[in-house]
Order: sequence, then structure tokens, then C-alpha cells
Amino acid sequence: MHAIQQLPENYKIIREIDLQKDKKTALKVNGLALALTVITRALGFAIHPLNIDIESDGDLKLFIIKCVILCVGYIVYIILHEFTHGMAMKHFGGKEVRYGFTGLYAFAGSLQDYFDRYSYLRIALAPVVIWGIIFLILNILIPSWFWVIYFWQIGNISGAAGDIYVAILTSRMPESLRVKDTGVSMTMYLPE
Repeated sequence: MHAIQQLPENYKIIREIDLQKDKKTALKVNGLALALTVITRALGFAIHPLNIDIESDGDLKLFIIKCVILCVGYIVYIILHEFTHGMAMKHFGGKEVRYGFTGLYAFAGSLQDYFDRYSYLRIALAPVVIWGIIFLILNILIPSWFWVIYFWQIGNISGAAGDIYVAILTSRMPESLRVKDTGVSMTMYLPE
């Protein structure tokens, strides 16, 4: 089973998640994001201690270039993260994916699709897994740019806190679960 556009009549809402309206859940997700940031930064320092050594103009120029690439690259990553969600939605039968930015969150969602549990777990986790592997490979191949790439990885992991939270909830639900993800909110349905 993949996405359907018509929810069966016997399904009812069992959970709604809207991080812009539900402050308690938003605090949990932001707490998870903070914890993931602290853990991944500590891991980064253990793997590759940060050493900013600017002794010449060439070092300063390279440092500035890396900072600019870090910032621009992270903005591009956010777009690619949501595009990855959207591509996963399409892969699992989504008919129409919409993208946007609320001022607080970037999103990919669908107003008409109901995804099964299996598909939705993969949609939720696709960006953190795919981009996590890409950033890991880049860190191995380009060690002189470790911290630029690793900061993207930190953003990848901590920025996926909402995705991880929803995946944990989804994984605990019965196989008959259907999820509608409009991008700004998720609604979970089960048969009565």
C-alpha cells in the first residue's frame, strides 16, 4: 500500500501534530533538536578538533570563503531537504506535493494524500538518512573542509528533530495507520 487520495469511511483522527500551534510538542521537538546539536558537535570535536589558525592573508581569505560557503550551502541544504521529502512523497504515490516556508519552518506536504505507515516512515526519514550519508562521504573525501561539511551534518541531524519525532510516533502505530502531511501539520488516522 502507498498513498491514497480518499480516506476510507471507517477511519477517524487519532492524533494531530502542528508545531506552530502545539507549544508543548514544539518544545519537545526543539529540546530534541538541541540535544542532537550538542551530541553531534561533541562527536565532531572528538573526531576532528576545531583549529582556527589564521596567520596570513591567504588563511583569512580561505576562512572567509569557507564561512560564506557554509552559510550559502546550508540554505541550499534546507531546500534540498524539503525536496527530498517531496520526492519521497511522489515515490510513494503522492499526487501533488507543495513546498513552502512558514517563517519558522520550511516544508513539503500534500493536501490530498494519505500515506500508509511504511511509506510515511520512509518519507519522514529520507532527508536525514540520504543527506547524512552524503555528508559523511564528503567529510571522508574532503577532510580539509571537515567543519564546513560537518556543520551541514549537524544541521541535517538536529534540523530533522521534527521528522525523527514523527517517525517515532508513526513507528509505534498499527499497520493500518494513514497519515496526511500538509507540510505544516500532520494528521494520523486509524480505523474505528
